[in-house]
Order: sequence, then C-alpha cells, then structure tokens
Amino acid sequence: MSKLRVAVVGVGHLGQHHARIASQSPHATLVAVVDPGEARGREIAEKFGTRWVATLAEILPEVDAVQIAAPTGLHHALGLESLKANKHVLMEKPLAATLAEGQALLTALQAKPKLVAAVGHLERFNPAVKALSDRGFKPRFLEAVRVSPFPMRSLEVDVVMDVMIHDLDLLRALVGAPVVDVEAVGVPVLTPHADLVNARLKFANGAFATVTASRVAQKKERTLRAFADKAYAKLDFAAQKLELLGLVMGPNGPEIKNEQADIEEGEPLKLEIEAFHRACLAEGGETVTWEEGLEAMRVADQVQKAVARSLEEMLKGKVN
Repeated sequence: MSKLRVAVVGVGHLGQHHARIASQSPHATLVAVVDPGEARGREIAEKFGTRWVATLAEILPEVDAVQIAAPTGLHHALGLESLKANKHVLMEKPLAATLAEGQALLTALQAKPKLVAAVGHLERFNPAVKALSDRGFKPRFLEAVRVSPFPMRSLEVDVVMDVMIHDLDLLRALVGAPVVDVEAVGVPVLTPHADLVNARLKFANGAFATVTASRVAQKKERTLRAFADKAYAKLDFAAQKLELLGLVMGPNGPEIKNEQADIEEGEPLKLEIEAFHRACLAEGGETVTWEEGLEAMRVADQVQKAVARSLEEMLKGKVN
C-alpha cells in the first residue's frame, strides 16, 4: 500500500518532533518541511532526510496531508490554504487564535467531507489516559493540575490557550458531557497575560472539575485525580502511571482495593500523529476532530472571560 505523502509546517520546538515522527512513520513519507527561516528549515530537513521549502504553496501539489505546527496566529490561513488544495490536516492545538477563526476553519472543512482534519490534543493519546478510558470510568468530580517553570515561548497567548486547553479538552472527553458553567481566577506574573489560572467547571450531567494551570511554578506537575462512585483514579501524565482505588467487599467487610494499571508506555505525540496518518489512509486511526477542538476553544474562551472579570473586580477592590 502506498504511503501518505506529508509536509510539516513549522519546525520550532514542537514542529521538529512532528518532522522526526513523520520521517520515521511506517504509514507516511516526509516530503518536505516548511518554514520561513531558511537556516532552521535546512537544519531540520537535513536531520530527517527531506527537503526544506519556505512556503506551503510550494509543496502542496506534492503532498496528501499537512501537519501544521506553526504559531497559532497562522493556523487560520494555513488551514484554509490546505483545505482549498484538498489536503488532510493535522493542526496543532489550539485549532485557531480566535473562536471566529476556528469556526471559519470548521465551516470550510464541512464543504470537504472526504478530508481528515484533526487537532493536536495529544493528552488524549497518553497511554495512561487510554487505560482510564478503557475501564469505562465515569467521573463525578475531577481535579487537573498542569504546572511548570516559565517556558520562554508561547508568550503571545495566556496560560489558558498555551497549557490549560489540554485539560479542558480531556475533561470534556472523560466526562462525556458539555460544560455549562465556568468560574475562574487568574493573574499575570511574568507576561501581560494570565500566567496562573484556576478554573471550576460544571458539566451538563452534573459532574464538576477544578483545573489549575501555571507556567510560573518551580517544578513540573501534570496530574489528574478523578472520583467516581466508590472509586478513585490518580493519573500522572509524565510518568504514564495510573493508580486506581475502589471500595470492594472483602471477607471481613468493605475494604479498599489498590491497583496499579498495567500500561505499555508510548510517546503521545507519536501515537497521535500515526493515528492521523492511518485515518488519512482509511486504516481506522482515531483522531480529535476539529469540532472537538473548537469546543475546547469555546470552554477556554469562557475561562478567559471569567479570569478577566475576576481581574477587573480585583482592580476595583484596590481602587476602593
């Protein structure tokens, strides 16, 4: 079977890994990397045995699919250009810079029903997350924490779009219901945008979640705790570990059963990209759709607006 011909657009911090994985994929051939910076583009192209081009238009006629890891502000234009040329698209998160741009992308996609369009919410592909999902765990309350030292990148967006959106998407997927109410507080610390945010989400089925995201912490922590009826799950994204505790009836009455899930470790980005390649080849790969990506953006927008209100109230308190 012929391989998927792929171009990777943007070879910065994350894009270089897109190029690496695409170059090694059993389902794809990396035709080119696209980047306006010639030195960086040639460096990555040489490293992964392909060629560099400066613009997407130069390579579109030669590929079947495009993996876009360019800055968020370029997602809208690059996505529309790819769809117009009838190419499958894997767009890094967030789907677009604004809700209007995200909706425009989705509208354009709806006119191209044969194309595969995915969003790079890679935590969905974390083996520990899959292990939890496969158990049919039905959470009533969840607590997500995603904090790290200052990254010196993605300074044009706040921590909600940069970091928290991973958990906003994942929580919706695990709960299986839309978000109906959001409360949030946040503060700018090292940038003009909110660098630390805590949000509380209410879902349509009655579940609740708290989400904390920070890019000004002194350590890295990426964890999820989920509570269901007579059951508790603790997930460590980085270590790819899942611990489950449940209430069972023992010989002497109720007791707590502790289980460490047996997980086959894997690189989430690789699993995500190869699933996209398989989906494009109609080989059954599951992806995060643009509809889901736009819904994650809608929740992120609600969080951002709640943070703005809390900051406004804080400033009013200082003035008074």
